[in-house]
Amino acid sequence: MSDLWMILVLLGVSIVLAVVVFNWWQEKKYRRDVEYRFSHTRSDLLDGEPAAKVKEAAKKAAVDTVPVSEEVEGWMSEPRVRQTGVRPSAQPSVKVEPEFSNPPPTKSVEPAKLKPKPAPATSPVKAAPVQPIHEPVINVTKPEAVAPQVSAYQPPVAVPEPAVVAEQPTFAFEVPPVQALEEMPSAEPASLSPTLPDLPAEVHPSMDWIGLIDAPLGVMLVELEDMQAEVRTFPQHATLWAQSATTGEWQDVLALDAAAMQTQTPASQVACSLQLADRGGPVDQETLKRFQKSMETLARALGLTVVWQGGYEPALQAQAIDAFCIDVDKAVEFHVLANQGMFHATKLRGLAEACGMQLSAEGRFELLNADGQLVFSVRNYEGKPFSADMLKSAVMTGVTFQLDIPTTPDSLQVFDQMVEIARHLATSLNAALIDVNRKAIGDPQLDKIRQQLKNISNAMATQGIIPGSSHAKRLFS
Repeated sequence: MSDLWMILVLLGVSIVLAVVVFNWWQEKKYRRDVEYRFSHTRSDLLDGEPAAKVKEAAKKAAVDTVPVSEEVEGWMSEPRVRQTGVRPSAQPSVKVEPEFSNPPPTKSVEPAKLKPKPAPATSPVKAAPVQPIHEPVINVTKPEAVAPQVSAYQPPVAVPEPAVVAEQPTFAFEVPPVQALEEMPSAEPASLSPTLPDLPAEVHPSMDWIGLIDAPLGVMLVELEDMQAEVRTFPQHATLWAQSATTGEWQDVLALDAAAMQTQTPASQVACSLQLADRGGPVDQETLKRFQKSMETLARALGLTVVWQGGYEPALQAQAIDAFCIDVDKAVEFHVLANQGMFHATKLRGLAEACGMQLSAEGRFELLNADGQLVFSVRNYEGKPFSADMLKSAVMTGVTFQLDIPTTPDSLQVFDQMVEIARHLATSLNAALIDVNRKAIGDPQLDKIRQQLKNISNAMATQGIIPGSSHAKRLFS
């Protein structure tokens, strides 16, 4: 056998091995991606032992860092991955319990199904200097032991369904008792109502750090140009408002151009605000200090003074808002998978469009309400975005339905509509409704989801943040 022969044989074997290794690597990468998308943070409420293991792992991880992603039940998920969104100087490594008027209470469980989740290691937030909203903190598991605690102002809000518990909904761990908040004594800060400051409707006293500047002699809009330019330098959601001395209406100063700033109508009050948290995490300490210093400096240049609203430490409030976001930031998610083989994408498109859905630029089918707001979406189970060309010829194994709870108005009604459409698709495509753990979803599971939707909606409404409102969409963005 010549040397050339040997070289050709070795080269051929090397090529074959390279192809095999490459295919193995691609398959492993694809499987890892699928597992990450659909099952890496899921556990089943009905399987007590796996849930216990997940809780034990979460408790160990909470010693050093704040858990920004909780294990949730097979049909509940978190719509965003918060680990990559924390702002550079933010320090969410200390778990701060939400300091709201009626915060999501400590974990409680449905009898004979789950064990209570232990309180976070850094629960002594009660020692904070001044805490948001002037209402008592309620322990749902022991409603008789109510410890009054001063917290930040919250405007009175009509709770849509007052008979349902307003509990933080960590769906994989507990289903709180419905009676908990029904037995709760009223703690409305009536003494504060007559003296509440007049603020723009677009800002929220709990999620925005608001500075109010009173100008009894009036201040012209053109004098606010420096303040306007400074507010625009903040990457977070910062606003600047001027209240007309004649009409009393608030005007968005950031929306005014140079010509509009020359108006001769004076402002009697000016309000500046900075959003304290969103899905990316809490605002960092340096940003808060810079905002405060710049607003106070520019106000002094006009002979005015900034009065900061809320009576709380903004850094602690930012941590509390972020913790509250983590508790209620959930999405309902389940799949419609073919019972045998696959189905044609053309048939799926016809059924989806017949149900009122339309293909979006993101490569998913979306259903919008009468106001043009997204209520839920349907995406490819295999992860590949839909396209017009792909839907003409492809075959597929299933689709995934998803409802983002905090940003969806009337989420309970939307959920019932989503289930009805999913069942219609399942019947037409010879498919079945399953959760991410590939377990069938029946009426008992759907009832539990409905209960959690009520809990999340009420927990948000208690803080004055209605699901699907402009405040909710801004906080969960």
